[in-house]
Formats: sequence, C-alpha cells, structure tokens
Amino acid sequence: MRILSAEQGRALDEMTVISQKIRSQDLMERASQAFVEVFNRRFPNRDRPVLIFAGTGNNGGDGLVIARLLHNLSYNVRVIQLMIGQRSPDNSVNWDRLWNLSVKRDELWEGQELPVPHDNVILIDAIFGTGLNRPVTGYWAELFDHLNQQQVYRVAVDVPSGMYTDKASDGIILRADLTISLGYPNLALFAPSNAANCGEFLYAPFSLSSPELVKDFGQYAQQNFLNTAAEMKKLLKLRHSNDHKGTFGHALLVAGAFGKMGAAVIAGRAVLRAGAGLLTCHIPRNGYDIMQISFPEAMCEVDAHRYHTTEVGNTDSYRTIGIGPGIGQDPLTARAMRDLIHHYDRPMVVDADALNLISKEPGLLELLPDNSIITPHPKEFARLFGEAKDDWARWQVQREVAKSKGLIVLLKTGYTSIALPDGSLFFNPTGNPGMGTAGTGDALTGVLTGLLAQGYAPADAARLGVYLHGLAGDIAAERLGQEFLLAEDVVNHLGRAFKALRQQTHKLANPEPLGEE
Repeated sequence: MRILSAEQGRALDEMTVISQKIRSQDLMERASQAFVEVFNRRFPNRDRPVLIFAGTGNNGGDGLVIARLLHNLSYNVRVIQLMIGQRSPDNSVNWDRLWNLSVKRDELWEGQELPVPHDNVILIDAIFGTGLNRPVTGYWAELFDHLNQQQVYRVAVDVPSGMYTDKASDGIILRADLTISLGYPNLALFAPSNAANCGEFLYAPFSLSSPELVKDFGQYAQQNFLNTAAEMKKLLKLRHSNDHKGTFGHALLVAGAFGKMGAAVIAGRAVLRAGAGLLTCHIPRNGYDIMQISFPEAMCEVDAHRYHTTEVGNTDSYRTIGIGPGIGQDPLTARAMRDLIHHYDRPMVVDADALNLISKEPGLLELLPDNSIITPHPKEFARLFGEAKDDWARWQVQREVAKSKGLIVLLKTGYTSIALPDGSLFFNPTGNPGMGTAGTGDALTGVLTGLLAQGYAPADAARLGVYLHGLAGDIAAERLGQEFLLAEDVVNHLGRAFKALRQQTHKLANPEPLGEE
C-alpha cells in the first residue's frame, strides 16, 4: 500500500474527479462518509457530544460534511468554524448545507474569547489537514495550546492540525488521541517524533483512482509503502505433506556470552517458532548447560572460550546465519565476526552487539553479503551512520545505505521501517509499547533468521518477519496486558500470529484495503 506525499494526494484527488467524472464536492462527500463509518464503529454511543472545529479550507469542508452526516446519525453535533481566510468553494457549499439542519454552528474570529469544551466532548479537528506549509502562530496557536490542555478526546481528520506531512514540524500541533487518515496515509503519521501528536492511527478507505497514475513528484515520493495484512498473507509459504525438517532449512545462531545467555535462548526459540527446520547455536562454553536445559530442540556448537565467541567453524552447511544477540563486544568476538563475514556469502541477519562491533570497524559493513538484514534501533543506527537532524533525514540515510551497500536496513521504531536495496521504504503497522522490554529485539532476530532458513527472499523475510513479530506482540498484549509482556510471550504467540494472518481472523491481521489500486 502506497504512502503518498501531500502533493501526490492532491493530484490523486484531481485525477479521481476527472477520470470518474464527479465534482470535487462529491469526492469530499465520499471521503467524509468513509471517516464517519470509521468514527461510528469506534464511538457508537450517541449520547456523547461531538464538537467539530473546522477550518475554511477543504479539510474544514470535510469537517462540515462530517457534521451533517453525524447529525443524520443522531449524534449531538456542534460546529465551530475558525475564520482563517476565505472559505473554499466546497467549504462554502457545505457550510450553507448546515443551515437547514438543527446543527449548532458558530464562527470563531481572531481575538475572540477561547471556547471551553465540556470534558466528555469528542473534539474533531478538521482545521488545516495536509495543506499546511508554515507554523501556526498568534491567536490560533494560543487556541491550539488551549485545546491541548482540555480534558477532551481529540480526533484528527487526516492529520492533526499544525503537523506538516512531508517534513518535520516546527510549530504547535493540535494533539490527537486518534487520527483517522482519509484515503492513503501520509508519511508524517509514521515519524517517531509525531507519535505523541497522532495518538492511535486508523484509516478510512474510499474509492480513488489508482495511485500508479500519479507522476513521481520527488526522488523518493512514490517509494514509501505500508505493509498490509493482505500483502503479508501472500508472502506466506505453504507447507506440503512430504516436507520435512531439511526442507525448512538449517540456521546457525551466533549468540550469547557470559551473563547474556538469555538472549541466545530467546533468539533461538524464535528461529524455530518461526518455522526453521534445524537450528545450531554457537555459544561460549559457559552457556552449554543453559541451552541444553532450557532449549533442548537446538543443537549446540561450543566455542573454545568459556565466556565469549572467539571462532566460528565451517558454515557451508547453513542456509543462513543470525549473529549478535548477547555476544558482547570483546576483541576476540570482533575477530571471530570479522572472519565469519569474510567467509560467508549468503544473506544473514546482523543485530545488537554485532552492529556495535561493526560501528567500531565500519569497513565490515561493506563485506556483509548482499541482501543481508541489519536491524538497528535508533541509537545503534546513530552509532553506525551518525546522528540525523530529524526522522526524515534518518529515513533518507536509511534508504541511501540500503541502496549503496546492497543491504536491507530495518530500523526498529514504533512503526518499524524497512529500506530495501531498490530504494523503497516500507513501514510496519503491528506492534505495541508493551514490546519495549528486554529481549524482544532478540526475538525479532530469531524470526528473521527462521524465515531466511526456510528460503524466504530476504526482502520478504524482512517485511513478513517484522509484521508477524509485531502481530504476535499485539495478540500477547491483548491476552496478558502490555505491562505484563515479556519477550518470551512474543515468541510463544508466534503460532497464533501465523494462524491469524493466514486465516485473517485477527483485527490487526485483517484491515480494510485503502483506496482502490
């Protein structure tokens, strides 16, 4: 599913109007109806009042249509229109349509006393939308700050007002508890810096022309995508009656050191839970009893050193290798990793301490096999590639590294992004804050290694692995609660995640399609 720039979104709207021979106000009606359908499912209680703040542009026009449609569904609706410039033609038409309805509507002019909503109000923000290109200042900034302090539930139409869609924001934003995106989502919704402003993210699909028809307005404008359940389901391999453990591949996991054997256990379990047929764990001698007792399904290859990995033997028989969880940064381990990278020529998964070792010896990045998957979190990313001024700059570096090095760069954030060597960037919608706990990154390394062992193409393994890992965490959080979540809970719910995705039985594994492609 494509993520469009603001300019592309406007072009797609214009193309839809022309190709489908409809009026722009008909498209506004269509988009607003989609919003109301999502809103109605989320807030079925008609007793809770709805206060809509509408601007004078087309986002405000959406808000006016939404007011009429919610009124027709017996919601208690009030509209306050912010008089910031002249009303757009479609906005004016829909303001007049409210005249004959018993919808209370008011105009708010600059300098007037700031309105104070009741605490139980649902406040719908339809003020600026995606067209904003400068920070909100003066009286209207005071209004946003005032509304941010009210004890109301805020729902943004498309994007929170004050937020830029194609670059980092530099002014006040009207924070949302829920953002309902119209049509195709905007890149700003996936920026970690905007997480506190967007709240929960849902989308409202409606009929549009194919985005493939929109010309590329920028170097990377059409190369941003959102992973969807329908696409992920297509990537799943089928299993056949004559398949066996050899069919599903033999993986090597280089993990663990003194005091960090738990990382090896978690990652190893995830390799097999993700479907690999065989797993050998290369571990220091002190970890042998731990692995054999806690994880009998894995074979162990024991290093000569008691506490660290110092040498990995012949790797020709392994379909893939995962390296990094808990291995530490001892110089002997660095030498062993260097030798391994020099001699192994298939895609591998590189995580955690392996990335930290590479950051001290950047030339190793050039030696990684093509299409290997590296999985840094933001601090590891900064150690590898330097600090970035904002999320957009970091995505650019991520994409450039993937293209120039021939790697798959998986940046772990709330919406984990996956950069492929062809320049495309995919965002992942599954996962939750409960997964911000020790060991979940090790579990992801195991899932990715397990999928590569089964013969998944590296790009497919990266996208599918992140999706399933997050979905397993979501299912576990539903059953156990986010605060209770451990990494092993994510691993233990991988089977349910596979099943939910394959059968499309979980709400997160079965979203509605966005638009019409």
